[in-house]
Amino acid sequence: MADSNQSAGQSKTPNRRTFLKVGAGVVAGAAVVGVASVAYYNNVLGNNSSSSSSAVGSLQNQLSSTQEQLTSTQDQLNSTASQLSSAQGQVSSLNNQLNSTQAQLTSANSQLSGVNTQLTSANSQLTATQQALTSANGQITSLNGKVGSLTSQVSANASTISAYSGNADGVVTLGLQEAAVVTALANTIIPLDSNGPGAVEAGALYFIDRQLNGDYGNNGRMFNTGPFIMPQTAGPLTVDSVVGPITYSAGTVNANITWSAGQEYQYGMSLRNFWRYGILALESYANSAYGGNYESLSAANQIACLQDLFNNKPTAATFNEIIPSDFANEVFFMTWASYTSDPVYGGNRGMAGWTYTASPGLNNGNFYGEGMTTKELMVATTPTILKPVSLAQFQQSQNVPGVLGGSS
Repeated sequence: MADSNQSAGQSKTPNRRTFLKVGAGVVAGAAVVGVASVAYYNNVLGNNSSSSSSAVGSLQNQLSSTQEQLTSTQDQLNSTASQLSSAQGQVSSLNNQLNSTQAQLTSANSQLSGVNTQLTSANSQLTATQQALTSANGQITSLNGKVGSLTSQVSANASTISAYSGNADGVVTLGLQEAAVVTALANTIIPLDSNGPGAVEAGALYFIDRQLNGDYGNNGRMFNTGPFIMPQTAGPLTVDSVVGPITYSAGTVNANITWSAGQEYQYGMSLRNFWRYGILALESYANSAYGGNYESLSAANQIACLQDLFNNKPTAATFNEIIPSDFANEVFFMTWASYTSDPVYGGNRGMAGWTYTASPGLNNGNFYGEGMTTKELMVATTPTILKPVSLAQFQQSQNVPGVLGGSS
C-alpha cells in the first residue's frame, strides 16, 4: 500500500515494508541480514556505479597527467639546477677576472697618477722655458737692432779705415812672381771658408810686403854682428868674433830650436833676402817634388809641399842653404800676424781676423755703446765678445782737428 506521505513524481525510496523485512531478517539471522543489506545497497548504488567509475578514471587520468607534468617539471628543475650550477661557476670565474682586472686598474691608476704628476712638472718647466724663450727673443730682437746700427757704423767707417790703413792694392817690395807665391802660401795657411774671410782676403800679401819694405825686412832692431851659427851645425867648430875666435867643443848647435819672427835668427842676410831665397828654393822644390810652381799646385799638393818644409824633407843644401823649417815657420808667423794685427799695418782688412778670433782691438767695453767698463770685463766670469775697434776708428772718434776728418 502506498505511503500517504509519498509525493507524486518523487523517485521511489525504500518503504516501511522493506525495513520490516530487514528487521525480520535480523531476527532470523545475520546471514539473511547481510544478503538483504547487500541487495539493498546494490540497488541504491547501482544507479551511480557507472558515473563513479567514469569520474575515478578521469581523476586517475588527471593524476597521471599531473604526475607526468610533475616529472617533467622535476626534470626541468634538475636541468635548471645544473645550468644554475654552471652559471655560478662562470660567475665565480668572472668574479676572479673582475678582481684581477680591478687590481690591474688600480695599478694603472697609480701609474697614471705618477704620469700626471710628471706631466704637470713638465708643463711647468715648459711654461718656464717658453717664458725664457720669449724673453730671449726680445733680447735677440733688441740685439739685432743694435747689430744693424753697428753694421751701419762699420760701413760708414770702412772707407776711412781703408784710406788710412796703408793697404792700397799693390806691392812695393815683392816682385809679381814672389807676390803670387806669398798669396798662395797665405791661402794654404788660413783659407777662405764658411767661417769667414781667409788671410788673402784680409790682406796678408800687403801686410808682408809692407813689413819687408820696413824695419822687419831690413833686420831693424836685430843684432846683426856674428858669429852666425846655423841651426843643426855639428861641432866642434871655431868662429870669429869681435873679441877673437870662439870655439864650440862638440855636439849639435841649436838642434831642436824652432824660431820665428827673428827669434834665434842665425842667418847672415836680411829678412828681405831670407824671403827672396826662401821663395826661390820653395819654387825649385815644388817643381822637383810635385811637378810645378807652388802657386800652380792643387790645394792638396800645396798643403803637402808646405808640410815637407816643416818636416825638413828638402835638405838645406838644396834649399839655398836655408833650413826649410825655418822658412816655413817664418811664413806661418807672418801670415798669422797679418791676420791679427791692426788694419793700419795693411792686413786684417775689415778686422776679419779680430772678428774670427773675438779680439776687441781697442774696444774697452763701450765704443759702440755697450755700456761696459774695463773693470767689468776683467772680473766677468764668462768671456765677453765685443765688436772690434781699429786704431784708425779710435783716432777718428777723438775728433782731433786735421786727423781722420776731425773738426778744425
